[in-house]
Amino acid sequence: MTILIIFGISGNLSQKKVLPALYALYSNNLLPKNFKIIGLSRREITIDQIFANSDVPKHNQSQYDDFKKIFQIQQFDSSDNQAYKNLYQKLQTIINNQSLKLNLLFYLSIPPEIFGTIITKLGSNKLNQFNDSIQTRLLVEKPFGHDLTSAQQLIKLTNQYFVDQQIFRIDHYLAKETVQNILIFRRYNPLFQTAWNNQHIASIEINTLESIDIEGRVDFYEHTGALRDQIQSHLFQLLTVTTMTLPTDLNNNDSIHLARHSLLANIQPMNNQKTLAANTFRAQYEGYKEEVNNLNSTTETFASIQLEIQNSIWKGVPIRLTTGKALNEKKSEIIINFSAVNEQHTNQLTFRLQPNEGIDICLSVKKPGLDQKIQTTTMDFSYKNSFSHHYQPDPYEKVLLDSFRGDNNLFATSNEIIDSWRILQPIIDYWQNHPENLKQYPKGKAKQGILC
Repeated sequence: MTILIIFGISGNLSQKKVLPALYALYSNNLLPKNFKIIGLSRREITIDQIFANSDVPKHNQSQYDDFKKIFQIQQFDSSDNQAYKNLYQKLQTIINNQSLKLNLLFYLSIPPEIFGTIITKLGSNKLNQFNDSIQTRLLVEKPFGHDLTSAQQLIKLTNQYFVDQQIFRIDHYLAKETVQNILIFRRYNPLFQTAWNNQHIASIEINTLESIDIEGRVDFYEHTGALRDQIQSHLFQLLTVTTMTLPTDLNNNDSIHLARHSLLANIQPMNNQKTLAANTFRAQYEGYKEEVNNLNSTTETFASIQLEIQNSIWKGVPIRLTTGKALNEKKSEIIINFSAVNEQHTNQLTFRLQPNEGIDICLSVKKPGLDQKIQTTTMDFSYKNSFSHHYQPDPYEKVLLDSFRGDNNLFATSNEIIDSWRILQPIIDYWQNHPENLKQYPKGKAKQGILC
């Protein structure tokens, strides 16, 4: 039996991402047997009200109604210790009335600033571990911490009640089909396997660009910003998958985590203002200050940083991570720029995460005709076209299913979290001390290249 307890069941993340993903798993008979969901909400709300505001599709009314039957909704004040005692008793009653092995998952679909409070109260009320026959796990959304110090403190606090194997820090980017395919692509294509180093690759670009603005998420975004929201989590994870040394066994989770940690450990933080000024850029879209009702806001909605991995494989290869909101396009991609054999001709490999997931290879070819004219053309692989009849799960379906199974491959460890904040902390400090460096750009019109 598996019980998923969702803190913040009525929140935007649950309604837009988590509930639709759970419904998709339910519709495809992929949920564990004897699966129950307990949704916790600070305000009094019914299951019908929650689903009315969600993105769960209603194409099959019978299935839709059956799905709602696995839910129990409970009003819950996360700051009230008695609420946790009541939850303990509720779960204990369920446990006592069934003899099956139990998986218990606590999903913190809530603002990150209250993670510590809930984790502490879960632990102090013994909700972290009932007995040896019950597998208890903690699912946590990004960002995990606000800077290096807060991340260290939160990890120390969490480790008082949960071991690392119980903690599943969600980053849905790692569950995208193209991202999962990068390791396979690197391992099983000899043409690229031998060229995956600084002898053949000139630079790497990793971009997550959005045309939407902050969409009313004022409190979250003003406290977070582009660097913390995207680069510390999504882009760093994409960086590790792209550049880490491949372990012998790609199915060994410990080896995968060790390889990611080793890669991040070889990135040295920028240690002086000249380097920081030359290799970091931030900007804010026009009208953001009025949108968040803070005319003194220095929160960036666009961020771009350039890093270098200090090991023998990648030393000398610039790696640029860029993210932004309210731009003139929406796309997420990893671009591998190969070294040119002469000034005109080179190759470029692009992993497209969105839209239209797939892989592009840019090649130089002879243009048809009598003359020896060369032009650039693209070989295009698209998941949509090549696997149109295959089930392609949403990334949240994948991370949820893996958490139910206890497979932590796609989830960051404490070491990876600390490494990412260690690298970014000098940038955070530099930007905080130099607010004059924040640039402005027109909402919905700016191009990535113009900004950075």
